[in-house]
Amino acid sequence: MVPLFSDYLCRQRLGIVAPYIRGDVLDLGCGITDILTLLHPGQRYVGVDRPIMIRWLRENRPGYEYHECDLDRDDLALTSQFDSVLMLAVIEHLKHPDKLLSQLSWCLKPNGQLLITTPSPFGNIIHRLGARVGLFYMEAAREHETIFTREHLQALLEHHRWKITCYRRFLMGGNQLFVCQHNGEEQ
Repeated sequence: MVPLFSDYLCRQRLGIVAPYIRGDVLDLGCGITDILTLLHPGQRYVGVDRPIMIRWLRENRPGYEYHECDLDRDDLALTSQFDSVLMLAVIEHLKHPDKLLSQLSWCLKPNGQLLITTPSPFGNIIHRLGARVGLFYMEAAREHETIFTREHLQALLEHHRWKITCYRRFLMGGNQLFVCQHNGEEQ
């Protein structure tokens, strides 16, 4: 059974990123690809996730390109560039976000954007408490490796030469949106 507020949280996340998604889309940690509802006919979509999820997607959501990858361990083996790179509710699950952030600049077309959503420390507390009473998935709450403050993630992004062009909090401050562009070569 789907916890009461997990779908709501997903819909809110999609609504906040929708105005920023454009062109060809790379979705890192794509999950069950809820983002497909926002795409226009003919818009290119590439989803990246763990093998078990990719097998499910190929069977249940055919017609799109999917790649198997452990975002913490594997290098991204992609040969094309994208207008929008998504990391929606992903970065907080990574043990080594530096590894992934260092690979993303070459994935973007000129003027492309990296879109990141992640819980705030306040949102993480609410998520953990809600998961205990069945409002959110307990597994998702347990898998959080790092909960980022705005300043912490901003410093990490700047280290990899990402410039934040838009920052917003949503869901009463429980979640954060970072819209970023890359400033050139990696350090």
